Amino acid sequence: MEKILDKIKESNKIIITSHISPDGDAIGSGLGLYLGLKKTFPEKKIDFILQDSVPKNLKFLKGSDEIKKLDELKEKESYDLALVVDSANLDRIGKVKELIEDMFIINIDHHISNPKYGNLYLVRDISSTSELIFNLLKTWNINIDLSMGESIYTGIVNDTGNFSHDNTTKETFTIAGELIELGVNNSKIAKDFYFSRSYVGIKLLGKAFEEMVFIPEKKFTYFYLSYEDLEKLGGTKEDTEGLVEEINSLLESEVSLFLRGEPDGKIKGSMRSKRDVDVNKIAGLFGGGGHIKAAGFSTGLNAMEIIEIVKNNL
Repeated sequence: MEKILDKIKESNKIIITSHISPDGDAIGSGLGLYLGLKKTFPEKKIDFILQDSVPKNLKFLKGSDEIKKLDELKEKESYDLALVVDSANLDRIGKVKELIEDMFIINIDHHISNPKYGNLYLVRDISSTSELIFNLLKTWNINIDLSMGESIYTGIVNDTGNFSHDNTTKETFTIAGELIELGVNNSKIAKDFYFSRSYVGIKLLGKAFEEMVFIPEKKFTYFYLSYEDLEKLGGTKEDTEGLVEEINSLLESEVSLFLRGEPDGKIKGSMRSKRDVDVNKIAGLFGGGGHIKAAGFSTGLNAMEIIEIVKNNL
């Protein structure tokens, strides 16, 4: 942690980034770090840049309007240092990789599949990268204000399933309690983040419930959404967030798989496990990874090929 701070102090132009299709932990951890560093080092140029836009249900976070989208940059900036947060591998940050590949890279993450890339890394198997950022800011004696606290709390809520997943520890609750004491409105965040689906998102949820397939002998539920079907509804990948958890809410289901067709013909897979199945291991068969109970991948295989491989490994 001290080595990371020393490197930040040495640098004048810093970029913070995270993975494509950013979720609450990607935005929460990155924004918490961004706001903390901006407040502490106002003389430095610090930018939070992503390949994709901030999801609608995360735009309530203060400072989220300062996050830049890569293709909206007018000219290619040069930076001294890249801080990559919540990205299990460097390819997950998408085209931003081209911007930072020749820089000094610091990898801050909590995925067990992380290969510890970068010139410096801080990888810990805890609830979320946001929890890790909270500990970093505390260690660096950076005073966490309400805006930082809301970002960090949202990231923790995202990756713990609102404190319902096995990765929620006593320390996670302690941090959440500190953030609530700081003024974070836990009820408002839960409503703004979790209960804010778009009209298309609601339609997709209905489609998922109607078309999902359950295989009783494997206790396995899956749903495939082609890119063409997503386009017909006028939806985006953002509208599909959370579907993998929803189909796994079936009482008898222990493992869920959501497959989404991509514009380039590939398929993005997301997996969740409620019991003892290691979905990180299964995602690894497709070159992906994540956590034991939550993982993802991208592959050129077709949907039925993916489903068969997953079934045979359950």
